[in-house]
Amino acid sequence: MQAERKAQELWSHRSVFILALMGSSIGLGNIWKFPHLISEQGGGTFILVYLICMLLVGVPMMTAEVLIGRHTRSNPVQALRILSQQTGASPNWQWVGVLAIVTGLLIFSFYAVVAAWIFYYVFSLSSGLLVDVGLDQSNTFFTQMLINPDALVISHTLFMLIVLLILGAGVRRGLDRAIRYLMPLMLLLVLILLVYATQTGYFAQAYHHLFSFRPEQITSTMVLSALGHAFFTFSLGMGVIMTYGSYLSRKESIGQTVACVGVMDTVLALLVGMVIFPVLLSVQMEPVSGPGLLFITMPVAFGQLHAGQVLCVLFFLFVGVAAVTSAISLMEPVTAWIEQQLGLKRFTAATLAVLGAWVLSLVVLFSFSYFAGFTLLQMNVFEQLGALTTYVLLPVIGFATMIFTGWILTRRITQDELSMSVPFYYLWRLCLRYLVPFVIGLIFVTNLYNVSF
Repeated sequence: MQAERKAQELWSHRSVFILALMGSSIGLGNIWKFPHLISEQGGGTFILVYLICMLLVGVPMMTAEVLIGRHTRSNPVQALRILSQQTGASPNWQWVGVLAIVTGLLIFSFYAVVAAWIFYYVFSLSSGLLVDVGLDQSNTFFTQMLINPDALVISHTLFMLIVLLILGAGVRRGLDRAIRYLMPLMLLLVLILLVYATQTGYFAQAYHHLFSFRPEQITSTMVLSALGHAFFTFSLGMGVIMTYGSYLSRKESIGQTVACVGVMDTVLALLVGMVIFPVLLSVQMEPVSGPGLLFITMPVAFGQLHAGQVLCVLFFLFVGVAAVTSAISLMEPVTAWIEQQLGLKRFTAATLAVLGAWVLSLVVLFSFSYFAGFTLLQMNVFEQLGALTTYVLLPVIGFATMIFTGWILTRRITQDELSMSVPFYYLWRLCLRYLVPFVIGLIFVTNLYNVSF
């Protein structure tokens, strides 16, 4: 194993690590998908099923990735290489780490494009370009933005510079400090918006809509949706959790920390839902999911309310902060690998990583305009990368990582890192060996069946 990292290269406190994992998990999916899933799949019934799925699938998987990272104090590639040597397994397991880093980079490339849209909307809303617009006007504005990307390059590059400055400063002075400021800011913005949502007159109706218990709506489709969100929401399979885990002090309990992340991540996602639904209900608009909710519906909904323009700016600032915290987590494994593999200084490694991601992301940015003709299976580059990573790469990496942790790693390694009581340890190991691989395989097959490639 590599020597322990210096103290300044670890998270300053367990709470910062929890906030970092929350910042990675509270991405666009929890904003434009999770509330809609709750609404469509049974309200409080879906929440209950999701919590069970999170505890039996999401938490064991995140625990496994944190364990790998902290035990080796390395990036995903070197971590799996070190553990392969310690257990006498094939060195080819390190390619799972390579694939995780590449997948994180691919996800970042289209995530940065959405972040550029968010920054553009913050500037546009602040300057009064989206005041008192209808759905048709809002849809036209969004479409025109996509096909005229020159202005987006500015917001896209600004976003990249923010990511570079945070990553380049290192773990303690960069990631740690950014998380300690950005996550409280995100929570403050949500609370401000939540207070306003209580004044719309539709808060109680939204609460009932999201939390009413409707057991008759428990179906196989609902359970699969809950399982899928429990898998995808925690930034698993991208090398993020392993890398963040490598900065965690050995004094901290991995199991308790990860369980805390799962609960707090869910609570924050529910608070976002309690912001979105009262606003939509107050203006008699149907809830939708995906970019349409964020960039078309919400500006129109806020625009019809008192002080709506200011609140819409705050809403997009919240989404922008969430994009930054998720983005730095996606780029940290790439940066750590370059730094450790090539022996470069931190800022140099971060510059190379972000510069490469910026070039790749420009291709994705132009997939709606200059490269719109480059389609495959009726999808542009943006859609192709989303489908490839979500439906293929993430399940494959997740499955391989769980097989490695559950069947290759020795009990000595896992028990020493987790320090769990015997019943909880065996329950975790049982889930990791049998339940989680089965669930990932089920998600993989279901997604391929439902998506036309």
